[in-house]
Amino acid sequence: MRVLLAAGGSGGHVFPALAVAEELHGEGEHRLAWIGNPHGLEAQVVEKRPWIEFFPLVTRGLARDRPWSWPKALLQQGQAVFQAKRFIRKFQPDVVLVMGGYPSVAPALAAKRLGIPVVLHEQNAVMGLANRFLASLADLVLLAFPQTEHCPRGAKTRVTGTPVRAGITRIPPRLGQEFLVLGGSLGSRRLLEAVMAMGPELSQLPNCHVRLVIGRAGNPHAIARPLQQQGIPVEVHTFTERVEEFLERARLVLARAGGSTVAELACAGRPAILVPWEKAAGGHQLKNAEFLAQRGGFLLVREKELVDGNLSALVHALWGNEQRLQELGRAARAQARPDAARRVVEALKSLGKERS
Repeated sequence: MRVLLAAGGSGGHVFPALAVAEELHGEGEHRLAWIGNPHGLEAQVVEKRPWIEFFPLVTRGLARDRPWSWPKALLQQGQAVFQAKRFIRKFQPDVVLVMGGYPSVAPALAAKRLGIPVVLHEQNAVMGLANRFLASLADLVLLAFPQTEHCPRGAKTRVTGTPVRAGITRIPPRLGQEFLVLGGSLGSRRLLEAVMAMGPELSQLPNCHVRLVIGRAGNPHAIARPLQQQGIPVEVHTFTERVEEFLERARLVLARAGGSTVAELACAGRPAILVPWEKAAGGHQLKNAEFLAQRGGFLLVREKELVDGNLSALVHALWGNEQRLQELGRAARAQARPDAARRVVEALKSLGKERS
């Protein structure tokens, strides 16, 4: 079977797509290709995997705060549809998997015009504008959350969970000794500022090693230096594909609440404090975090609470409470869907076989 993936814009779209690609590749009987931005994260990821053919396609979304830029963006999307059709004719996929967001729009439209089945995956508890449009034309919509807001009525849906790479699903339950901070692939200045302010408290945590993944939020050396000066062992990374190694070493995680991040934390069974990005489209990070926190696996802290000292107190209280951390870890793992990539692959096979 030939499968074309369309994913980009952030790690939250790219890594679930990669999990599906790796699941397909493991079967040894499929041809895989990926449409994405040649300057985006997806290009870096695919470059390391020669078994995926890459088709470069530059697109742009509609900036909500700059409506004057929409005509140019729409024109570029129109051109991207024409280019995506050329790629699809060349690769001849049996099915196209789009992971949502604006990078998926042109490939999905092109595939539909050429009669290729389209599967859309939504990683969050709230569908964004692009995905609502795509869901109305997709042959199948795969959902991470059973209650997904703004999914169009009449769309054919199936709940699979968010695909997570196999290495993360195999992390043992034993907790490590690191305080891991995940700001997402784009980074979070608010989380970094909160961690920097917690320096005196972090220095008092026994056997605590701090590891920060900061994305584009700052300079690693400038962030590490003041923490090191307070005697805190710290490592700072702008990006990593080795998240399974970091999660295995973690005792407690502070993270944003994107769909891919929370799925990875659940599969790893790691106790986590979730701080949703308040400006996320449609408030989807808050909805993700609320859904999970209500089921006991994660703790929810709002951005406005980062500066009042409550976060420091919470981290300090949790760090030494082995029983509470283990309870949170078990509750997180109970919400995991480690077979999500397999479920997505089965859905693709079903549609691909119908066409062939």
